Amino acid sequence: MALNLEDEIQYLKGVGPAAAKKLNRIGISNIRDLIYYFPRTYEDRREVNTLRDVKEGEKATFRFKIVQHTRFLYKGKLHPKITVADESGKAYLYCFNRDFITNALKVGVVFHLTGAYSNKRGSKSFSQFEYDLDTSAPELKILPVYRLTAGISQKFLRKLTDYAFSHFRENFKEDIPGFIRDGYKLGKKGALVREIHFPGDMDALRRAKEAFSYSEFFKYQLVVALARNSSKKIKKNRSACPRQLKEDFLNRLNFSLTKAQQRVLEEIESDLNESRPMNRMIQGDVGSGKTVVALLSGLFAIERGGQIAIMAPTEILARQHLKTTSRYFQGMPINISYISGSIKGVRRKEIVLGLLKKEIDVVIGTHALFSEDIVFRDLSLVIIDEQHKFGVLQRGKLRAKGEHPDCIVMSATPIPRTLSMIIYGDLDVSVIDEMPAGRAAVETYITKQAEIEKVYDKVAEEVREGRQAYFIYPIIEESKNADLKNAIDSYNRLKDDIFKDMNVGLLHGRLSDDKKDQIMDMFRERKYDILVATTVVEVGVDVPNATVMVIEQAERFGLSNIHQLRGRIGRGSDKSYCYLVPDRSTSRDAFNRLRILQDTSDGFKIAEYDLRRRGAGDVLGKRQSGIPYFFIEDFEVNTKLIYRAQKDARRFVKGEIGPEEERGRFLKAFIKSDSYKSAMYYFGG
Repeated sequence: MALNLEDEIQYLKGVGPAAAKKLNRIGISNIRDLIYYFPRTYEDRREVNTLRDVKEGEKATFRFKIVQHTRFLYKGKLHPKITVADESGKAYLYCFNRDFITNALKVGVVFHLTGAYSNKRGSKSFSQFEYDLDTSAPELKILPVYRLTAGISQKFLRKLTDYAFSHFRENFKEDIPGFIRDGYKLGKKGALVREIHFPGDMDALRRAKEAFSYSEFFKYQLVVALARNSSKKIKKNRSACPRQLKEDFLNRLNFSLTKAQQRVLEEIESDLNESRPMNRMIQGDVGSGKTVVALLSGLFAIERGGQIAIMAPTEILARQHLKTTSRYFQGMPINISYISGSIKGVRRKEIVLGLLKKEIDVVIGTHALFSEDIVFRDLSLVIIDEQHKFGVLQRGKLRAKGEHPDCIVMSATPIPRTLSMIIYGDLDVSVIDEMPAGRAAVETYITKQAEIEKVYDKVAEEVREGRQAYFIYPIIEESKNADLKNAIDSYNRLKDDIFKDMNVGLLHGRLSDDKKDQIMDMFRERKYDILVATTVVEVGVDVPNATVMVIEQAERFGLSNIHQLRGRIGRGSDKSYCYLVPDRSTSRDAFNRLRILQDTSDGFKIAEYDLRRRGAGDVLGKRQSGIPYFFIEDFEVNTKLIYRAQKDARRFVKGEIGPEEERGRFLKAFIKSDSYKSAMYYFGG
């Protein structure tokens, strides 16, 4: 049976159902996924080193001869120990649970080994290494290094990828205009992708990455240009707005808007007086006041007779929005409702009917808002919080429930300008870059495990003075596959031993929605002094009395995640403290990465730094629907590529570049693509 790129990975020669399940864990479901599963780094094995020339801990390639086989005892079992040598000396291979290796590495065999040695009792030893037999003098090369999962080795993945390329080299469709590909000498897509996996040299790898990145940037920017061009053709009949609700709202506030909030509100009001649909992002750090601005914007929609939908990615955040919105709109002639997957039966029917009859002005919910039975009479404004948690198509589904509604997306996760250009194209961006008066600064400290007792003392001191604290852990309960501290065991230890005279609560994602609400209400009402939690408190939790946060195994979190988490404290007038406690085994590099959190509280600077170090995928979380794959490694180079691709895409749409016949033929095929349709949903086309 002839396979194609969309066929499941299990049908590729050498895989099968068992290996397919393991590959699925790293996102490889079909053959196309495998081909586009790019290396995270590379090993340059072209240079052969000697033991004398390489320092301890440095990864390198050596040419050894097998001298002797012996065994060593570890945990009651004998394992192979192989003596090897080169011209400069001897070393020992400690082969844990690798009995099979003695059949390949026989005495007298010459082979290549790649690894880093350590000095043990004056002897050089390897315990983790890869090897290639030298019987036919194989060509040393640059090898890809992939992200793996249990049961999948680098050698297996390299062999599988190479096999896929050899059998599907004709299946790569060129997906950018030929005159652009030829003009920039980008090369054919299949050749570029193969070069990225198996580069001939580092210069060729750099050129292939840049060419591939430009191609992806161009496609996405073309989608954006076409979709935005279509959106601009839409004309909305805007009626005059009396602004009475806005004035009532402002008079009810017990604080004044910051200058930044006022500026952003003016930008939104200007949008709402134009004939085209508004499509604006509000960016701002945790606690900067994005929600107030969004709700003020919603009053214009309500006064014009429209309805508002507010969507959040989690139940806890959606419920927080319900409480906040109800508090702000209290006493005003506005009907508010809440919808989630757990609301069923008569109550759900009441909400569905209320929206259809326009008896409900504001509905707040999670993914339940996508449901087919949720139908609006006149959806005028969509407000989406933590927008990076939703895919392009998901946002489009909600907007499609109205007649070209206006859209505000909010993010407390600052996204660098360059990354915003990649993902959101020409989305109008407003930034609230000023914090409200009275917010206390958060002092952040990196604390070693050996000094954790001092942290406990500080927590106890704050609690005795009437304040509260958070302890954050990376996972809920013990995992066999990861050496991570977990919330449940830590909760029991903190409650029964360290803080046994205090009230300690536990909050995590597996609890029911009602239980989460109950625990948060108890913490807010000071019935708990300390709350042990996972990242479920990252957004949507507002307890001004909480002044201390301890994040265990902080190296396991992204910098922007930690910045979000520490935004849960410092929400009142009291001085606040965040303690980042890395694991004892944390590398120096991972430890140093946390230092920027000590140096700045500017979320944009942190996000920019995180992007440079970790790449777009890790900064944003899971890959979003409709967002293509980009290399974000050489930040400056890719910034230039993005601008160039954007300029070329806009000129292409205007008909300023390329032969008209070829441009028309390409566009005809392009607008049938899923990525274009997704973007059209998002931009309101």
